[in-house]
Amino acid sequence: MKTIDLAQSNLTVVELIELAEQDTVILRKSDGTEFVLSAVDDFAAEVEALRQNQEFMEFLAHRSGSTKQLSLLEARKRLGI
Repeated sequence: MKTIDLAQSNLTVVELIELAEQDTVILRKSDGTEFVLSAVDDFAAEVEALRQNQEFMEFLAHRSGSTKQLSLLEARKRLGI
């Protein structure tokens, strides 16, 4: 991961994109605000979309709190195999 201080950088947008093709880039404004520039593939885009989905995140939170377990035999029985 590389950090670029935009107040001190003369890089063009194309140059920043070329850097982001190699590694994730953090862009820092003079006020300290930071942004991430990263290449996106289908999986990464899907992960980000799911992170933004409040209903899905609530589902995961609910599921992670579950302590109920099934034996392999019980799972097979429920699946009918």
